Formats: sequence, structure tokens, C-alpha cells
Amino acid sequence: MPKRFSHLFTAVFLLAALVSGCTFATLGGTPLPTPIPANALPTVIALTAQALASPTPPASATAPAATPSPTASPTPPLPAGSPTPTPFPLTLPTITPTPQPPLHTLGTGYGVLQILYPGQDSRVISPIRLRLAVQTGYTDAVRVELLGENGRLLYRRLLRLGDDQPPHGLLTFALEIPFEVRGEAEMARLQVLANDAYGRPLFQNAIQLTLLKEGQPQINYHAADRSPIVFQTPLSHQTIAGGQVVVVGKALRRADAIEALLVNTAGKVVVYQVAPLGTADADGYAPFAFHIPYKVTETTRVRLVVRENATTPPGVLYLNSLPLTLTP
Repeated sequence: MPKRFSHLFTAVFLLAALVSGCTFATLGGTPLPTPIPANALPTVIALTAQALASPTPPASATAPAATPSPTASPTPPLPAGSPTPTPFPLTLPTITPTPQPPLHTLGTGYGVLQILYPGQDSRVISPIRLRLAVQTGYTDAVRVELLGENGRLLYRRLLRLGDDQPPHGLLTFALEIPFEVRGEAEMARLQVLANDAYGRPLFQNAIQLTLLKEGQPQINYHAADRSPIVFQTPLSHQTIAGGQVVVVGKALRRADAIEALLVNTAGKVVVYQVAPLGTADADGYAPFAFHIPYKVTETTRVRLVVRENATTPPGVLYLNSLPLTLTP
């Protein structure tokens, strides 16, 4: 009797569970998976256990191909016997990229040869720290000279500009000029000058200095960068006819007179004249004028040279020139 009761109780319990499962599926709105048949359950369990014990990747899965990493090429060695580069100091002139106007349009602006430091009438001790600028396109070399009180040469140096400089650029140089004086002080002239291919003077600029044996220097900072002699007429490369060259211009006045010369390609002075300098304006420029007669039988190329002289030290202080062509 108890054994039958137990079987009955088990049947009622399974029926209730089946009814509850159907109700839960219906209320949830989502059908449950189809249950595995009871006679297949042992086989499913055995296969699952075997798969977990020895997993095997799918046959279609393949390992991604490895991407090769770039390899740096080795630097080829230097050939045997190649010299080892050695750094060394090199001082070169500085090229200023700002172009300068052509010479005949400079007016009282920049000159071809400019003394930037020290300024006019400075009192200096040795060495003089000179800074100068040269406008390119007119000469391939300039000469720097220091003359003592009696005109003796204290220092000279030739500076070559090179043939590959752009026209109307500006090269700057920095030099140290040593000197010795006989007394405690001495008047001197520091000058920068250039010649053409025939040896004729092209340009010259200069400043007067007092050389001190010792003591405290007194530097004037006003640069001598303006053209000291300016032509209004004639123009560069102008052809002149009629037997007379009319020259009009102005110059920084450091003397009472100014000179004009016509020099041919052989270096011979064809004509020489002296004219007075007028009253200086607020900028220190004084007017001048020449009427230079000439006589030629054929077309002749000359250089018009206008210069202003100094007395202490004696010699040329300022100079400017123009190429001209004379016709009968």
C-alpha cells in the first residue's frame, strides 16, 4: 500500500510540473526550445563530455599570416683611406639680402664703400675694430689702409669679394687693425678704396681718426655710409659730344676745393680741373660744378674721376667716378 502511494504521488508531481511549464511558456510569449527525448539524453551527455575533454578547433579556422617587419639597410662603410672630416672655424663676409639701388640713383643715400664703425673723428686705441660694407656689382676687391699723421702706411689689407656675388647686394666685413704710434697720440686716416681693371680709381671713402697710445677710446657712432660725392650729371655710361663735359654734383665738405679728372684706359690723365666747393647744407654736402673741355679725333672711353683731398694726413679723402664715352 505505501509503494503504490509513492508511485501515485510521483505521477501527480510530474503532471503538475508539466502544466506549470506550459503555462510559463505561454505567459512569457517566447516558445522554449524543444526538449531532448529521454531515450537520447545519455548519448548527448556522453558526446558533450567527450568534446570538453579534447577540444578541436574548427577545420575552417586558419592562423593570420604574420606581417614582415621592415629591416633597416646597413650604412655602407667609408672606402679605405677616406679622410675623417674635421671641423674648423671659417670667417666669411656676411651677405645682406636686401638689395641696394643702382649707383646713379643713390642720391645722398648708401655709398658703394661704407665705413660703419667707428665714426668720423673717433679717438681709438689698438686694435681698431672696423666694420665696413661694400656694395657688390662694381668691383671684385677693395683695399683697407690706415695712414699715419705724416702719410706713412700703418696698415694695409686687400679684401676680395669673389665673382659670384649678386649685383647691388651688400657685403659686410669685420676687421681688427693693429697699430703703433710714436707719441701719445697721432692724427690718422682710415680709408677704403677700389680700382677698376685698368688700375684707375673707382671709389674711396675715409674717416679721420686720432690714434691713442693708451687711455680711454672715444667712439663716434655716426656711420660713414652715405656716398661722399654724388653726381647729378652726367649719368654713368653716357655718351658725350660737343667737346665739353658738364659735371654737377655735391660732396661732403671737408676741404675748400674739389678736383675732376678724365682718365683714359691707359691710365693717362687727359684733362684735369679744380673747382671750389660751395656752402654746405644741413647734411654737410656742398655743391660743385665743372665745365671740362676735351678734344678727341675718335670715340674714346674715359673715366670721370672727382675727388676731394685732405691735408692731415695729406692725400685723397673722398672719390667717386663714372665711365663715359667721348665723341668728336
